[in-house]
Amino acid sequence: MYTALPNGNFKCNLCGKNYSKKGIGTHIWRSHGEGKSHNPNKNRVAWNKGLTKETDDRVKKNGESISKNPGGFLGKIHSQKSKEKISKKLSLNNKGGRCKWFEVERIDGIKFNVQGTWERDFVKVLNILDDNWIKIGIGNKNHSFKWIDDEGKNHIYSPDFYSPKLKKYFEIKGYWWGNDKRKMELVLEQNEINIEIVKKKELNIYMNLMGV
Repeated sequence: MYTALPNGNFKCNLCGKNYSKKGIGTHIWRSHGEGKSHNPNKNRVAWNKGLTKETDDRVKKNGESISKNPGGFLGKIHSQKSKEKISKKLSLNNKGGRCKWFEVERIDGIKFNVQGTWERDFVKVLNILDDNWIKIGIGNKNHSFKWIDDEGKNHIYSPDFYSPKLKKYFEIKGYWWGNDKRKMELVLEQNEINIEIVKKKELNIYMNLMGV
């Protein structure tokens, strides 16, 4: 049912197609033998082989679906409101090492809840740097800063930690999500803040230097 070719391939005598030594047997079984009965759509032309909505129902249905949802998700032009909803949803679903809460303890025994292993580990550093470090909660008026985005909307930014001894804020940044970098640029442009962005590299340096 097949003929050996000079290049090492094999030609199917039934349809004339060429295959490798391993492929010829599978081809004959699927296309001309018992395997053909297991593939009822074998002889149906694929939707993208020159077919149109007038000649193939799959092309027609696909076209109708696209017409109802032009552009799909990626091509859709979203309103500002829908962008905010999407951003909020992505933030809530973002795992990024910040989804789990940990209870940590300051030197004086006061306990705080922090998000993610990086904040948890940085507390070990803070306990060495400053006995009275502060974990800043969202909306903390004493340690929050107003900023305006590129569209003129008002926001409040609260860093992760504050060291009264060093008079410095710390922002633990495992990953930059969405417009985080632009947000920080605007916050720093619009406020006088002594703040250090602690990424993975900086965290590792701190922990190695302090032996924690």
